[in-house]
Amino acid sequence: MILLNVISLLFVLSILPSTIAFRSENIVIPHDAQPGHIIKKYTYNGQTFNILDIELSDTFVILRNGILMLTSDISHKVGHPFYLVVKEEYQEFTLHDILVIHVKHKKHMLRFDNDLYWGRVSENLPSGTLVKGLEKLFAFGGQNNEVKYSIVSGNDDNSFSIIPSSLNRSVVVAVVTNHPLDRERQAIYKLLLRAADELEIDSAETVLFISVLDMNDNPPIPEKYIYKYHVPRNTKRFSVIGTIRATDKDGDRPIYHFQTRHPKLTIIPQTGEILLTGTLDQETYKLFIKIHDNRNPRKYSQSIPLIITTSKSDPFIRATTLLDVTENDTQHLVRAKRSVRATKSYEYKESDGSIVHKIMFQLEKEHPKEVFEVESPNRWVQVDKAGVIRVKEPWNYEHLGKEKTIDFWVLISKPGASERERERIIIHIQDVNDEPPYFINRPLPLQAVVQLNAVPGTSVFKLQARDPDTDHNIHYVLVRDRTGGRFEVDERSGEVRTRGKEPFMLDKEYVLYIKAEDRNGKISQYKYQSTPEMRLSIMGGKRAPQFYMEKYETSIPENQKKDSDVIEVKAKSFADRLIRYTLRAKGSGAGTFNIDSSVGIVKLAKDLDYEDLRQPQTYFLVVTATEDSGGFSTSVDLTITVHDVNDNPPRFELPDYQAHNVDEDIPQGTSVLQVSASDMDSDKNAEITYTIESQVFTIDNRGIIYSNKRLDADVNNTYEFTVEAIDHGDPQLTGTATVRIYTENKNDEFPKFSQDVYTPNVDENAGPNTLVTTVVASDKDGDNIHFGFVGGGTVSGMFQIEERTGVIRLISGSIQLDKDKYELNVTAQDDGSCCKDGSLTPHTSTALVVVFITDVNDNKPTFEECDTYSPTVKEGAASGTTVITVKASDKDKGHNGLVRYSIVKQPNQKGTKFLVDEVSGVVKTNKVFDREGEDGRFVSLTVKATDRGNPPLEGACSFKVEITDINDNPPLFDRHEYKEHVKQDTPVGTSLLRMSASDEDADNNGAVVYNLTSSHNPLDLSYFTVNPDSGWVILQKPLDRQQYNLRAVALDKGKPQNKATVELTIEVVNRNSNPPVWDQPVYGPIAIKENIRLGEVVTSIKAK
Repeated sequence: MILLNVISLLFVLSILPSTIAFRSENIVIPHDAQPGHIIKKYTYNGQTFNILDIELSDTFVILRNGILMLTSDISHKVGHPFYLVVKEEYQEFTLHDILVIHVKHKKHMLRFDNDLYWGRVSENLPSGTLVKGLEKLFAFGGQNNEVKYSIVSGNDDNSFSIIPSSLNRSVVVAVVTNHPLDRERQAIYKLLLRAADELEIDSAETVLFISVLDMNDNPPIPEKYIYKYHVPRNTKRFSVIGTIRATDKDGDRPIYHFQTRHPKLTIIPQTGEILLTGTLDQETYKLFIKIHDNRNPRKYSQSIPLIITTSKSDPFIRATTLLDVTENDTQHLVRAKRSVRATKSYEYKESDGSIVHKIMFQLEKEHPKEVFEVESPNRWVQVDKAGVIRVKEPWNYEHLGKEKTIDFWVLISKPGASERERERIIIHIQDVNDEPPYFINRPLPLQAVVQLNAVPGTSVFKLQARDPDTDHNIHYVLVRDRTGGRFEVDERSGEVRTRGKEPFMLDKEYVLYIKAEDRNGKISQYKYQSTPEMRLSIMGGKRAPQFYMEKYETSIPENQKKDSDVIEVKAKSFADRLIRYTLRAKGSGAGTFNIDSSVGIVKLAKDLDYEDLRQPQTYFLVVTATEDSGGFSTSVDLTITVHDVNDNPPRFELPDYQAHNVDEDIPQGTSVLQVSASDMDSDKNAEITYTIESQVFTIDNRGIIYSNKRLDADVNNTYEFTVEAIDHGDPQLTGTATVRIYTENKNDEFPKFSQDVYTPNVDENAGPNTLVTTVVASDKDGDNIHFGFVGGGTVSGMFQIEERTGVIRLISGSIQLDKDKYELNVTAQDDGSCCKDGSLTPHTSTALVVVFITDVNDNKPTFEECDTYSPTVKEGAASGTTVITVKASDKDKGHNGLVRYSIVKQPNQKGTKFLVDEVSGVVKTNKVFDREGEDGRFVSLTVKATDRGNPPLEGACSFKVEITDINDNPPLFDRHEYKEHVKQDTPVGTSLLRMSASDEDADNNGAVVYNLTSSHNPLDLSYFTVNPDSGWVILQKPLDRQQYNLRAVALDKGKPQNKATVELTIEVVNRNSNPPVWDQPVYGPIAIKENIRLGEVVTSIKAK
């Protein structure tokens, strides 16, 4: 039904206009998908999305950004496909996207065990090598009989393929190589493996990472293939006269040696530096250098000539090669626009480039001193400065891209030229038959059965081989016949057929040795590229089934669910009978697994626990395949390895760790305590990293806790924090423990006074033992404090201090306080009672006590809120306007606490701008203020409060009164009129003159905008316009008469709006007339002192 609906819809869409297109797609949704489940994400390119109104369309919604999602339950549609049409409307066309929705039960959807698998394979191994870790991949859950696997990305060079083995419920695949890999070319492959059902409706994908393991297959390669050095004979002994350098593609460190030891020269093996160890007395020395890697067995470079010439003296040592190639020739290029030479094309066979460093050709020079350089590194060739093209890596036709070319650009530098030229080089490669064929028959070894009464020509087996070369010509050859001529091999088809009329003997094995040859891949006159010899065993009558693999191995996680599939095994019946599979354990582990007797799927029968010592971690099983109706049986070994899952968090040996008596003055980085945690898991799951939630301490991976800052027992004598042990599993698990560190106090703190300066007051008539003040000091260490005066003792002049309490009093004797103040230096010394041996290191601090002697009226009035006074008054406000009410207080009582207010006049001030009520403190204006006049924006005011003591005390409060602006000033032009002489041919758009007006008001009241009006002829306005903000007058159209009369208008933005106007005259002069020219284009900046006298010269400007 769904097919008929889709066909009908396609027919309707096919008759729509050509600007409407359509496409279709299958989408599978799990049955338990909840509202909000995203079905598809469209790429948003500005189009609009809509869902056509058909059955179940209200079950979905599409957002403006192209996200299609589910809005209600859809489980009732399991097994009943339906379609949904999404319309995408672009400006040029409309696209209808037909989505065929398949709702499947979640357990029936194809899926892989993991989203990511890792495999590994060594480089240089032959094609067909299994990638370890990827031998048993399968997607489960599908209901169709066949699952198709494909590598959909990451296999651009066809390095890998998959070997499928289909059964009723799933397919097992292994990843194999298609050709020898080269780690130095690519170390890691990332493949995307896709599994799809037979109709390609349901699919699943997983990522395969394949690491190519290194083999020592590359010798060190020197940077140069001949070295020349010139050395003066007076060069000092042990001087470095040159350096040999090489690289190894395997990443090994090169080791340098002279091929034959030399009495006057030596080479440092690790660096390649050549040292002079004796006096050079010949004109020329020729030596040979060998370089090898540090592997075992070693790889050696070819011998490298070293030529050293000498002379009596030379101011410098110069190193060069025959081609004069120096180090640091490679330049980092910045792509810029360059001239491009004609493309050069060359044709070579693959075999022409088989020798590394072979010179293939040289680029033509347009200038004898041109220098060449490859623009981007190329895998196959290298280019030297002279334009010589050499083989960098042996050419391989099968590894080239689709075009089968070596395509690169070179940069050419010419003497005196600032820019380099580019030239494209294309080398077309012809395939050479250099790859041998290989058999693809499975299973191995090759086995077959022949009926006893088989007639001549009966086919019993078909050989199948492949060859990567394009011109292969595969022939199948019978190498050795151990059957007495009873079989023949068709040279072209690979069919193995019977010969002779005699019946074949029951249970007799007939053996043939065969191979496949590529007749176009000739090695010698009578020898061709071929596969290794393969043994084909043909059994007369019948033979036991053959498993597709000689042994089966797989691994499963310990948390794999019971009754889940583990692996599939498959055997081939030569009698085409049904096969029944049985499973038994070798050793322990019986009953842990069972097998589906009809399809060979091994399932987990019991729960696993990797950490349970009673369960083996590797199960050795035997699978037996038996043909029905009393047929043969055969067995194969199956090894199932259980790998650890991170299901155990780290556990500490103790829940609470404590360290006592840790000195607070230990150096930073001192170890304090060690904790220890263990994890019952294994390998990475059991590796532990420790972390702590503390900035004072750190911890290493051994669990040792170190101090990270200076400890302070006075602030915190107990440090408590949590330490975490985190394993390296996925997901990571964590264990915690509490750590308490108890610090030991040291007498390392000085006493600290509560304030550095004390300022008590004492009446001048105070008597003996009058309390002056109390000084307070504390010690973080908790020591007792002893007070005194500097110099020792507890008495200083007319003052005494109590040693224990810090109370300062007047002495008990005669008192005469005849100074305004007395300064006392007091001390506080700890006694070290806090700590052991603390008394050995006493600490002393000092403070200053200033005793002020006051009369009886000793409190002056204060304005407590003076700092908050910020009154405003509008300019132009009437005299007598209230500004603010000030308030002062006096702590004295009675008559001495009453205050009166007055205005403090500034020096030379005439009159007062403000008046204050002496009782209430209400301040009012005494004039009308002009903000733009002499008053300015702020007016300073000082109000004085005087008490009624004898003598009276007073306090003052100074603050500023802000004069707020009103729009009382019109704009003012800088000229009384504007006259400008303009040439008749002045271009349209030219700025002719700039009008300038200012407004003394503030903010919008002072912001000026410009306009033009006509004073005589309204047509004059059409020739000019003015920029309202800058005042520039701009020509709008060509001038065609001698004079234009306009009126310039300047308006401010205040309310009400003020304006000013001036006359503007534009006089047109002959194009040959020259107006005055200023002697400078710009004057300034000009610095002017703020108190400059009126009429002083500021600067001088001139025009001529």
